[in-house]
This record gives sequence, structure tokens and C-alpha cells, in this order.
Amino acid sequence: MASEERASKTWRVTRYRVTHAIAKMRAEYGKSPPRSTEHTPPVDPPVPADLLNLLCRLGVALVGAGETSARVQTLLDKLSRRYGTDNIHFMVLPTAVFVRVRTDNTSFIDMLDARVGTLPLDQIDGLYRLIDRIEQDAPPPSQASDDLDTILTQKPGSPPWLILLGQVVLTVGIGMMLNPGARALVGYVVLGLVVGALTQLADKVKLLSMALPVVASAVVALLAYGFPGALAGGQPQQLLIPAVATLLPGAMLTNGTIELATGSMVAGASRVVYGINMLFLLALGSYVGISLLGPLSDPPVSSAQLGWWAPILGVLLIGYGHSWRSSAPQNTVGWLLLVLYITFAAQLFGKHVSGPLTGAFFGGIVAVNAAYLIQGRKHAPPTQVAFLPAFWMLVPGGISLTGISDLVTHSLSGVASGGLEVLVSALLSVMSIALGVMVGSGLATAHTPRVSTIIDTVVPRHLPWHHATRAEKSDSDS
Repeated sequence: MASEERASKTWRVTRYRVTHAIAKMRAEYGKSPPRSTEHTPPVDPPVPADLLNLLCRLGVALVGAGETSARVQTLLDKLSRRYGTDNIHFMVLPTAVFVRVRTDNTSFIDMLDARVGTLPLDQIDGLYRLIDRIEQDAPPPSQASDDLDTILTQKPGSPPWLILLGQVVLTVGIGMMLNPGARALVGYVVLGLVVGALTQLADKVKLLSMALPVVASAVVALLAYGFPGALAGGQPQQLLIPAVATLLPGAMLTNGTIELATGSMVAGASRVVYGINMLFLLALGSYVGISLLGPLSDPPVSSAQLGWWAPILGVLLIGYGHSWRSSAPQNTVGWLLLVLYITFAAQLFGKHVSGPLTGAFFGGIVAVNAAYLIQGRKHAPPTQVAFLPAFWMLVPGGISLTGISDLVTHSLSGVASGGLEVLVSALLSVMSIALGVMVGSGLATAHTPRVSTIIDTVVPRHLPWHHATRAEKSDSDS
């Protein structure tokens, strides 16, 4: 009985306390001011919006210019400090540029999609000249954005027919680096026309642009192995690499390897995976093209080669072909050819010393340094513009695609081949180029001031009679 009374008393006390607490909460809620239904304007970041927009767009353009993620971040940090800001942090990926602005209380994040193709050489030239102007004068961000719009929206300097001609000349030049037979020149011209036409058509047809590596390599393999005597002198494998050289992911693989070596794991891994996927798409296209022909015959092979002069002439054709195809700025072809021949000599020296991998390593070192050393000369292009054609000549993905195409050919012929050896060869070739570029970049940035006086004596900024003319003019004025 006593326990029942105790439980009833406890229940009454608990119910009273809960009721009292609810009544108190209602009273306090009625006294609070009503919530505003008006939209609260967003807080502006401490950095002007036009400056953030300019930096993001410059980062995207630099990705399209073929720079590595670390290099893009370094340039953006330098430009942001030029505008007097030190609280902006960047993260650059192959597909996006992230910007973070930090303050004492909060932070702001912005992002811009960076899915752009490779810019033509004239746009790359204008981009780096704009960056130099920003570093010197720091124009208003809105004005710099307008200038960037003008650069990125301008039409290519080469008309479509000259771009197609450049594709053909570039294909012939890369083919002559192999010192082929005379009949192979016909094949290079035909396949260069086909790949160039497909590339220009892919710019207008989205579906073809997605399948361009497979379609182009399939058509090349179909023609090369379908007409081996007329187009290749019985050696159709010599036509595969030069014909699709412009589709090889050499820059993607090399930049990815450099980024992995320097700690940019996300950017590096994505580039390497993309490059390997592109290589296998090209190999798949070759497999499809050869499979459509059925059993392959053994045509008579012509062992005659053009001669020792073929690679030397090939370098010249690569320079002009790449300048036409990629719309190089005017008055820069001579400098591009100078860098190409210096790179070719270094690659040839390394190849004779220790093999192709050493040649690729030496070529990467010399190409970067030669591009750096011509900076500041009259009509000389920026470093990246001078470096890219030499990089195309090295073709870092060429050996890997050659091995994969050999696997395709041997599999169709019933001959076993070592897949592990092919993959190791591909990896070593890419790493040799990447290591050469990294070492060359370090040497260029460390020793450019020391050799500048030597370069001034060998390649003067102005012709001697220009100095004489100025001196005579000053004497006459005095």
C-alpha cells in the first residue's frame, strides 16, 4: 500500500515538472522576435571576384598549354602575389582548377572546369606574353580577362588547308626519322592526308571525336596492311607510328610521370591512366583494321633505304609541319628549327653512346635547356612554344605503341610475344623522357643567369649594325 502511494506521488511530481517546463518554453518562444523571411546576401570573399576569375581562367589555359600541375600552381601563386594577395591557395588537376581564399574567420572555395584540348602555338605564345605583362605591369584583372578572351577566341593562324598540309608534312618528317624506303614516302603522304581529314572532321562531329583514336588507327592499319607493296615497300609496320603520331599521348604520359615523381599523385595518376588508355585504344584500332583484312600475306620487302640524310631532312619537315599544323607565331620557325636540331643531335649522341633510352634522356635535357636559352632573343617564342615541337620529335609514347602493335600483329599471325617486355619497354621510354625533362628544367632554372652572357655573345639580341646606327644617331644628336 505504501509503495503504491509513493509511486503515485512520484508520478504527480514528474508530471508537474514536465508541464511547467513546457509552459516556460512556450512563454520564451512567444517573446522571441520573428524570423526574417528576407534573403541574406552572400558574403563576398576578401579577394575581388574578377581577380579570382582571372586566376582560375589562367590556370585552365596553362593546363591547355601542356604545363604540369605543379608548374601551373607555381605560376598562379606568383601572379596572385603580384596583385598583392597572399591568402590564395591553388590546387590544379588535369580536369579542374580549385582556388581557396582563407581569412581569419572563414574560407571561400571556387572551381573552374579545365577540360580543354591542347592550345595551338600562337595562343600559347599570346598566353605567356600576357603572363609576362601581368608580372611587369599588373593591369586591372578585368582588362587582363578581356585580353585572355581575345587570345583564346582568336581563329588559328593557319587556315584549314595549311593545317592539313602541316599534318602531311609532319607525318612525312616523322617517317623519314626512321630512314625508310622511297615507297614509304607515298604511304606517309596518303595516310597523313587521311588522318588530317579525320582530325578536322572530328572537330565538327562529336561522336567521331570520341572514337577518333580507334577510327584513325583502324583506317591506317587497313590501308598500310591492305596495300603493303604500293604504300610501304613491303614494310607496313613503318607506316603505323608516323601516321598516328599526332594522336600519341606522349605529353600526357610524360607529364603524368613527372607529376608522380614530384608528389602530385592525383594529377599524375590520372594522366598516366588516360595515356595508357589512349595507347590501347590506338592498338585496338590497329587490331580491328588488320582483322578486317583476314590472313596477312608476305609481300616482297624492299631493303633499300633513303640514306643518312633522311633523318636530317626529317627534322626540317617536322619543324615546318608542326608550325603549320599548330599555327606557330610568325617569325619563330627559325628558332623552332634551332631547338629541334639541337635536340636531335643530343638524342643521336645518346643513342650512339648507350642506346635509345639514353638518347631519349639526353634529348629531354637538351630540349628544355635550348628552349630556355633562346628566351629574350629577337622574335624568339616563349619556352613552352619552343619546347613542344622538340617534344613531338621525341615521341615518348612511340615505343610503347610500337610494342603493342607488334603484339597485335604477332597475335594475328599465331606467334607468341612477351607482353611483359613490351610494358617494361613502354615504361622505361616514358620515364627516360620524363627524367630528362625534370633534370633539364632544374638545370635551366639554376644556370640560366650564368650562361646568358655567353648566349648574348653567340646570338646577340640585335644585329651589330643596329648598335652602330644607334651610336651614330646619338653622336649626331650631340
